[in-house]
Amino acid sequence: MRSLLERPEDLGRFVHRIRTDARMTQRQLADALGTSQRYLSELEAGKPKRIDANYFDVLRKLGIELYAETVASDPDDPGND
Repeated sequence: MRSLLERPEDLGRFVHRIRTDARMTQRQLADALGTSQRYLSELEAGKPKRIDANYFDVLRKLGIELYAETVASDPDDPGND
């Protein structure tokens, strides 16, 4: 599954989709991930979270891999200084 994540809300919807596809409650998933239900609830709600080791640990345990790439810019676009 692939999704463009541009805002915390996008990641929240993505995590929610993974959880519901697995037919798990927030409590069940939080217990399986070793995090709190509140953390997971806030993540799914799109509440901005501090990106720390716990954040990446939760994503890794959900099978979510984050990649970064640059967007090619048009050298003829006057907005690209």
